[in-house]
Amino acid sequence: MIQSPRRRRTLSGLALASLFTPLGWSSTLQADRLADALGVVPDEAVAWMVIPSLSALNADLGDMLDRANRPELAVAGRPIDVIISQFGIAAGFDERGSLAAWAGSGESLVEGEGVVAVPVEDATRFIDANFEADAAEGGSAYRTREGELVHLKVAEKHVLIASNDEPLAAWKPGTTLATELSKGFGPDALQGMRQADVVMRVDGGTLQATRTAAIEAAEANAPAAGMAGMADLGMGSMIDRLGSDAAELVIAIDVDALAIGVRSWTRFDADGPMSALAAKIEAPAGRASESVLRRLPNQRFYMAMGVDFDGLGGYAGMMGLLSALDVDATVMPAWMSTIGPSMHGMEFAMYPSKLGVAMGGALNDASLILLTDDPDAVRSAMASAVPAMSGVTGALERKTSWQNDVNQRKGGVADEFEMSAAIAKAKQRDDSGTVGDASLQLTVEKMMFGPRGLKGLGRVVGGGYVMTFSRRPDVLARAVEAGGGAPGLDADPTLTSMRPWLPANSDVEMFIDVGQLGRLARQVASLVPGADGMVPELPTDMPPIGFGLSFGPVDGEARLEWAMVVPSEVVGLAVGNAISQAMGNVRGEGGG
Repeated sequence: MIQSPRRRRTLSGLALASLFTPLGWSSTLQADRLADALGVVPDEAVAWMVIPSLSALNADLGDMLDRANRPELAVAGRPIDVIISQFGIAAGFDERGSLAAWAGSGESLVEGEGVVAVPVEDATRFIDANFEADAAEGGSAYRTREGELVHLKVAEKHVLIASNDEPLAAWKPGTTLATELSKGFGPDALQGMRQADVVMRVDGGTLQATRTAAIEAAEANAPAAGMAGMADLGMGSMIDRLGSDAAELVIAIDVDALAIGVRSWTRFDADGPMSALAAKIEAPAGRASESVLRRLPNQRFYMAMGVDFDGLGGYAGMMGLLSALDVDATVMPAWMSTIGPSMHGMEFAMYPSKLGVAMGGALNDASLILLTDDPDAVRSAMASAVPAMSGVTGALERKTSWQNDVNQRKGGVADEFEMSAAIAKAKQRDDSGTVGDASLQLTVEKMMFGPRGLKGLGRVVGGGYVMTFSRRPDVLARAVEAGGGAPGLDADPTLTSMRPWLPANSDVEMFIDVGQLGRLARQVASLVPGADGMVPELPTDMPPIGFGLSFGPVDGEARLEWAMVVPSEVVGLAVGNAISQAMGNVRGEGGG
């Protein structure tokens, strides 16, 4: 957010780069602000970005940073002042207006040679204060205070700025962009876009033609103010995975006092592979009333995730989607291929354990439920899959076991399974791994399962099979109760309040509690010699980060919608750390 003048991007380059730089959904915008802002963008633009109301964005950013309760953020000043300083402009700027940037071709997008429309109170005053005419370069040519050559054109409440005069000479105000958005994505999606503080759209053909360059641009312009860690959920990753047959991509960013929300809609070519996948999906009956986290224990968690296989076209459809999105299929365990065809979905959560990482491992209090109409078949498949994991791989030897219907010391019966690992004897090892690899794997597994290795329990419940990764009867009891239909994690009021930011009826839903994970990381670090104290202490009462994704057919096309919501407390922490690091770098460069 803070750059020295010598490192500031050129005006046109910065605005075009922002097409691939998510900033972060807001009730403060009027319903017609988006259409008004799009009026300055020509209909033929292949990529554009608009901020419908700079003053609304400024107010929302200010409210969010206030709620974050991070005094060090005051060093950046008013958010609108930061935005203005990034563009290197001064007098005549109208912070109550809308800002837009667009490119008329893939080439101009890649080269950063599009057009920026800056809102002005008085065009003449704005130009005189910020530019100096350069008649030798043409009637529309001007120099910025840094000496950059630009071309200007007055368009009512905006001054258009470009690196050459061709797009300005051909410019005509847009008339159909908002209508095309509604036609392409439907009124519900358009309403979500209207509520956003920042909206970006890229034509599918441009995505495909400029895929490599667009990815590089996204990586080079990762979200400012400490958000770079989320870049893989941003434009670069999405362009990489959607560029093959995407017809249109829209990302809307909303800043609110409570959070920053990023939401994306993608349409795919009707005759492309993604639409072929979507055509096989049939909406399950009653799906609208169900949550993918409804059968997990309702308690404070590290992370929770649910996947609706049926909503993604079954196990085969889900794997096809992963393949189409170029996601490594090895993220799914090998045994899933056996039980997957009979499953409707799965839900998993890991919770803070009273035993801690050293005694019980990170999964000491965790719950997994495999949803199916035939839980006995899933149980049988797992009873075969676990023992099959025994043997030597590389330099690591695993020993596993499975027993059905074992009497438990607190009453009842449950299936018991175990897995232990050790460095294999030299004569047993193969060439697929080294002793060093095996030692690292052993360390990881001790962190996950505790020093005694994995000792888990399983039990059939109505419509599913529940598994835990410890022998604790209280953990199994909570998992069985939630899996049997008791009020689950979907009833958590914090998650309930966050769901309006996510797609309706998400096929995939995930929440990550940064504060609790920080506590877990500190426990892990305390076990590593010399690492104790390296992980900063984070507030454990921060709301979680949320993510949702839905995929399916609409009017003969595939539609993919995803959204991420980052609470203001998490944003404040990230921004504060980024500012502290930036100030430290400045002091280091200055020798202070």
